[in-house]
Amino acid sequence: MCLPRNGGVVAGRRLTGGSGFDYRLSEEIAQRMGLPLNVLWIENDLDEESDPVRETYAMLSHGLCDAVPGHPRYENSVGVPDFERASLPRWLDMPQEIDPDTGLLKDTLQGFVDVFPVDVTRGYMRSEIGLVYWDGTAQPSGIDALGTRELALQQGTLSGAIATLQVAPVDRAMLVTMNPGAGFLWEVEKAKTELAIVDVPAFDAHRKANPFTALRLADWRHVVGMDIGIAVLSSRPNLRNALNDALTDILDQGILPGIAEVEGMTYAAPKFEALTPEFTLSSLRAAR
Repeated sequence: MCLPRNGGVVAGRRLTGGSGFDYRLSEEIAQRMGLPLNVLWIENDLDEESDPVRETYAMLSHGLCDAVPGHPRYENSVGVPDFERASLPRWLDMPQEIDPDTGLLKDTLQGFVDVFPVDVTRGYMRSEIGLVYWDGTAQPSGIDALGTRELALQQGTLSGAIATLQVAPVDRAMLVTMNPGAGFLWEVEKAKTELAIVDVPAFDAHRKANPFTALRLADWRHVVGMDIGIAVLSSRPNLRNALNDALTDILDQGILPGIAEVEGMTYAAPKFEALTPEFTLSSLRAAR
């Protein structure tokens, strides 16, 4: 499995083994498949230029790992991609070479690699969109009831598009647009913005990084969400089927909510067998 080295509640490398929801899930899968779990730890310093889907295509195509958890079950994220090459992330224990300038060993960056079609397993969780508010203030009931409170959103994201399209025209002056990325909720805290719309896993990651945060996750969830599965090369259907069998057993046993609670993650079960169709402005505007 390829997993993020410092992925908060999702996965993290430790001196012995690892932690996080996807790491524990990977252990459960390996046990059911009768195989040892071998994790390739990747660097996950996400920024505005990062594209996890392209990196997954690159990692699988280059043979860094057999499978990548955390892959969206979205029509545009599987099959034959609309790009021929993609860049690999950095990973631990990647090849090294002598730097001619310093004479010291440095990591060899593989750069862009050819990519091949990717498939995804059944879902094992769902990534949802929620609202964040300040402890001690009234919990928001939805983005159509902002009142006099400002709402922070991330530019160029699904949650940001939903807020822009669905907030009532009278409330649009209350929207505060910020740069996307792991620092979004830190900026919300710094600016003291009253509300924020965010992917729930992103809030969980922020809460783990800042356990003393006064931000709280509201009960409200938007109807738009994304089921999450495990990515594999399309040329390996037997692997996909074996992973599906393991996931079915895990889901039937109902152990994932407990794993999520231990790892500090807000768990939501997958909802759909079919892939999520492409989002359009009209579909997002109508989804309530």
